[in-house]
Amino acid sequence: MSTLRVPVDRDLSIDFARALCLPVVVLLHALQMGIGGDPLRAFNALDGFEPLAWATWPLMIMPVFFICGGFAAITQWRRLRGHGETVAHYVRLRVIRLARPVVSVTAAVGGVLAVMLAAGADFEFVRTFAVRLAEPLWFIPVYIACTALVPVMSTVHRHAPWAGYLGLAGGVVAVDALSRVTGLPIGPLNWLFVWLFAQQLGFGLRDGWFARCSRATLWAMAAGSYGVIVVLVTVFGYSHDMLDNLNPPTLCILALALGQVSLFALAQPAIRRAMHGRALLGGVYVFGVFGMVIYLWHTFAMAVVVGAQAVLGLPFPAVLSPAWWATRPLWVAAIGVVVALCCLVVPRLEARWPDPVERRTPLVAVVAWMAVAIAGVGVILTQGYVPWQVGVTGCLLVTGAVVALTIGGRGPRAMPEPVLAQSVIARDGDPDPRLVR
Repeated sequence: MSTLRVPVDRDLSIDFARALCLPVVVLLHALQMGIGGDPLRAFNALDGFEPLAWATWPLMIMPVFFICGGFAAITQWRRLRGHGETVAHYVRLRVIRLARPVVSVTAAVGGVLAVMLAAGADFEFVRTFAVRLAEPLWFIPVYIACTALVPVMSTVHRHAPWAGYLGLAGGVVAVDALSRVTGLPIGPLNWLFVWLFAQQLGFGLRDGWFARCSRATLWAMAAGSYGVIVVLVTVFGYSHDMLDNLNPPTLCILALALGQVSLFALAQPAIRRAMHGRALLGGVYVFGVFGMVIYLWHTFAMAVVVGAQAVLGLPFPAVLSPAWWATRPLWVAAIGVVVALCCLVVPRLEARWPDPVERRTPLVAVVAWMAVAIAGVGVILTQGYVPWQVGVTGCLLVTGAVVALTIGGRGPRAMPEPVLAQSVIARDGDPDPRLVR
């Protein structure tokens, strides 16, 4: 009979949080995909839908991903640093791990869109659809930048933690104030300030800061955080829709991150007890192992389902109509089926990528290729996959960066203490392969 083996240093509550949030993100993206009009166009189906706007207060869980990512990242960095690894080596592996799946999914989505155009689909419809499909990619360049800064931010966390938190929060306040008062286009700076703040919260969670707080203190922090959001919305004119506050992120998202980490810390003991159950542990394991596939390839799944409808001439119900709502379960189920098939196929294909060569690579070269990878994703994110020159350019940039980082630098490097460097790529905070046997 198979047995459960959980690494002693693994906090399964973090895996649970990631597994719980992932279906929420996919469901929101699926419901936001609106197809309609005459001529047919793609748009945000839930834009201006008030019930969703208020529901985003509990459902906007992107901060949780960065909090959990910070918990896992600082754990990995400390482990590798303890074995004598360099910053360049760590960042190199992180960029490969995060950028490599983008190559496959962008090629696959581009292929579906090309088939739609070849089958006679209206170009402008495909273009607007391609823009919608590219939007979830925002997570990749931001996460690459944040995790690449883990060595620096972990030093700040160790020597001046409050300066780190207050400095990042002050940066968010300054950016919001200047952009709202003067109209300066500096809002995108908060892509770093806000998400680095959430990542730092993960550092604090890892070091037991929140566990040492009383429950009354945690409840007060959570209430205070949501109270700040209420003030920002009612007094300072921020949108009450957290999705509006996401692009770029605002002070509302920072406050939401603090509230969510407080609530998570309150629930953490109960989550840890619940994770002793085999069924729950198995479900968390599945979402963990296939997390990157599910997040990236659900856009491919939407492309396949919509492409099939368009090519076959099947009707698209008017958005938010009774018929539209009645068909959403079938729509989500169809996406789920394609994603499940991707989980069976994609990891086998990605396993064919060569392992990174054990070579010394200067940090400046690693950072340069990281910038190329971010730029490649940015091209697709801002322009969509269509016209083809855009999609191909973005894909080639990411591919070139991944290949260059996989090959590495000028010569072989001396391995530090026996440690499997590939483990950072194989399991980026995912459940350890020994978790379920």
